[in-house]
Amino acid sequence: MPRRGDNIHKRKDGRWEGRYRDGYKNDGTVKYSSVYASTYSECKAKLEFLKSSLPNAVKSKDMKFSEITALWTESNRVRLKGSTQAKYQNIIDTHILPSLGGLKMSEINSVTVNSFLDNKINSGGIRYGEKLSASYVRTMAIITEAIIKFAVAEGWCAPLKTPIHKPAAAQSNPTVLSKEVELRLLNALQNEQSSASVGTLLALNTGMRIGEVCALQWDDVDFKNNVIHVRHTVARVSGNSIKQKTKLILDTPKTLSSQREIPISDALKRVMLKAYANSNSGFVISKNNNFIGTRTFDYQYRNMLKAHNLPVMNFHILRHTFATRCAESGMDAKTLSRLLGHASANISLNVYVHPSIDTMKKQLDSLYTSA
Repeated sequence: MPRRGDNIHKRKDGRWEGRYRDGYKNDGTVKYSSVYASTYSECKAKLEFLKSSLPNAVKSKDMKFSEITALWTESNRVRLKGSTQAKYQNIIDTHILPSLGGLKMSEINSVTVNSFLDNKINSGGIRYGEKLSASYVRTMAIITEAIIKFAVAEGWCAPLKTPIHKPAAAQSNPTVLSKEVELRLLNALQNEQSSASVGTLLALNTGMRIGEVCALQWDDVDFKNNVIHVRHTVARVSGNSIKQKTKLILDTPKTLSSQREIPISDALKRVMLKAYANSNSGFVISKNNNFIGTRTFDYQYRNMLKAHNLPVMNFHILRHTFATRCAESGMDAKTLSRLLGHASANISLNVYVHPSIDTMKKQLDSLYTSA
């Protein structure tokens, strides 16, 4: 098996490809070339020979952080999902490289990195210099640390002497629909058959994510056994050109646990059978034979709320509401985690379940009543 950081990967045609630095281009950026072999060991041997014999090889201490970052990105391309790649690349291009990219590896240390992160926390916003969230800057820290560890593993720099200070991600407390607002929403959508209404009811009755709702196809809905098969999600990944920086694709869910089966309630089944009878698309909430983008659907969803004089809320709140209602009804944590597509029941309880003060009071009253 290839060691992480080798910059060697197996191609779709079965051959092994190894990339190496082959001097500079006319614009001053590093030029990369490749060697190919039928086995990993042979490819690694070729790569090591070329690295040691190239007359224009650059000393590792003179390598820039941007060069190491490019190699790290390439070596992780197979491991990371397309949407994660796009997210990381955006952070690298927008924040990390403009601040650290021009530095040599010999100039990178804990003080440099921690100062960069501190600046991002206080005034890192690109447009207006506003503060960035702790969780966003924490992701920058994780990426930066991974790049440095990659360079250390390759022998291109020494380990940092002191730790990188990752900002503590603030515990979010997302809003859950009150039962009053939830009832108003259900009543408003009772006789509506728009894509936005069907998608909203799907999320409210299953806890599906917006990307999963947009990707759901009629082939994934088993009306006979009353089961929805979550097999795909709409993901935003890097585009193919400068003009197309990102694009939407139909992708598999991020984790194996996200690929799951969700029972269809009787109320949801009635809504979906109506939608199926009126549909001319292979996708549940699309009007044509292609999936609807998450941003487009979110726009339709918000307009629908406004049209019914309902508070405009983030679509993800529907998932939190579903999880909270399930917990309030007495559902065990393991079953809930399976429905939400989590690998751990702790994630479901800590992140998605938000008991109201009324619920907590009722449970305390019942505790002392039964004592």
